[in-house]
Amino acid sequence: MNSKKLKFFDTPVCFIDFETTGIDPYTDEPIEIGAILSDEYGNIQKTFTSRIKINHELKNNDATKIHGIEYQTLKSSPSQKQVLQKFFTEFGCNYCFGAWNIGFDVAFFKKMCTNNNMDTLFKQIKYRHLDVQSVSKIAASLNVIDENIKSLSDCTNYFNIERSEYHNALEDAELCHKVYINLFRRFLTYKSSEL
Repeated sequence: MNSKKLKFFDTPVCFIDFETTGIDPYTDEPIEIGAILSDEYGNIQKTFTSRIKINHELKNNDATKIHGIEYQTLKSSPSQKQVLQKFFTEFGCNYCFGAWNIGFDVAFFKKMCTNNNMDTLFKQIKYRHLDVQSVSKIAASLNVIDENIKSLSDCTNYFNIERSEYHNALEDAELCHKVYINLFRRFLTYKSSEL
């Protein structure tokens, strides 16, 4: 199928991913952001990535094992405010967010905006976000894909999409976009009589 003719979304989508010091947006901090801006036809228009300076030394070894980012590399990174200013300058606000676990990534993004007096810009982003994990769960429950698929890594393996050993925010945003496109195409070829 030609992605220039097939419409995957009804609005541009910014696929976003964070690497963080942990899983709680109230007590943990984002340390890396990755984002890609896709048009309605699935074509990538822009990419954005940045490390983010943190206020406390990394103590969560489990998180470090996932992303491989060491505290020393974050000391000279841009502040949250600098990262957000650059992000909004490059991406604007005319899109909704998409992510593997949308609640997680939007919570960290919103907290960054709140902490840096950028709630006005956050509120301009379209609020009907796309949760790719939920789409994959629906696909699995309908036997559109294997029912044992539970994670982004499972999906990338299922669709034969290569992935690095360590999590990288930009790569994960790109992978999420690719997985969604593959899921969408799979739904299109699924026999409606089986629904």
